[in-house]
Amino acid sequence: MHERKSKPDYLENWQFETPKASTLKVATTDRELIALYESGESLIGLQGGDLYKSLGGSGVAGLEADRVNTVGLKLDLGQLVVEESSYLFASYCKLLKPMKPWSTIWIVNSPIIGQRRISPKSHPGDGWLDVVEFSLSFRQSLKAYKRSSTGDHLPHPQIKTSKKRTFMINSNRKRKIVIDGKKIGFGKELSISIIPHAIGVVLL
Repeated sequence: MHERKSKPDYLENWQFETPKASTLKVATTDRELIALYESGESLIGLQGGDLYKSLGGSGVAGLEADRVNTVGLKLDLGQLVVEESSYLFASYCKLLKPMKPWSTIWIVNSPIIGQRRISPKSHPGDGWLDVVEFSLSFRQSLKAYKRSSTGDHLPHPQIKTSKKRTFMINSNRKRKIVIDGKKIGFGKELSISIIPHAIGVVLL
């Protein structure tokens, strides 16, 4: 079920003009983007990673406002809280059952993840998390995984999709947690929320 979409509509103002600058700190991966954000940078040059691919890479960099200004993009970030620890992610958080890794919950901010389109309608600037819950058999999961390269695994009766501002789990069993390709541990109780328009980027 989708949460009721109320204002603000973040897509109305996710693009902005910004002066061209040769002094921008540059991120070439999603994790580098997070590291720069955590260091206090508010505008970053983006030159790689899943978000970069999802935004068209260098294709958007040509959308120059004029000879002085260029186009910047306001992007959302995700925040995971598990036990007493907090983590930020740029593209996705993945929750897996240890004995059934094909039974997975994806919390997605980027339509492209690696070579896959787990949530092809996701937008990193709309102020929403896209939640994709796989409840498939092992054989079905293999088929879905192959089809996810194009996003054709959706719709599927055993794959639930929803849009959330916040997603919470309180389980009796621990799930493996992966954010932006990095395993961070296991957790039973966790909360994931969106930080709308947390950071500005210029595609390089």
